[in-house]
Amino acid sequence: MSVFELLGGVLGEAFGPSGEDHTRGDGDVFLDGEWREGELFFGPTKIIWDERIIFSAEQGRVELIVDHDPPHPNFVVLHFRRAEDVLLLAVHRRELKRVQAVLPLPV
Repeated sequence: MSVFELLGGVLGEAFGPSGEDHTRGDGDVFLDGEWREGELFFGPTKIIWDERIIFSAEQGRVELIVDHDPPHPNFVVLHFRRAEDVLLLAVHRRELKRVQAVLPLPV
């Protein structure tokens, strides 16, 4: 076995798709007056929605979590305060632990 084959196997296991992908999830963002569905990517220091919007402690903070008027049942809406605005990010309740691993949540 060559070094390239060995490295390819190790990198494939580390970064390739697996049976359980814990880095992705579903979330909606309120843009232009309506909820837009998208995919969330959970990184160690940021959450990226639909490869367009970054949610990180560096970009802002979650100032409020509400469970009224979400776009789907069992979702909560996070009010994410940035310097220039507030974004609404809706996630399923089960995702809150993953969100909290990246962003401090209000008590």
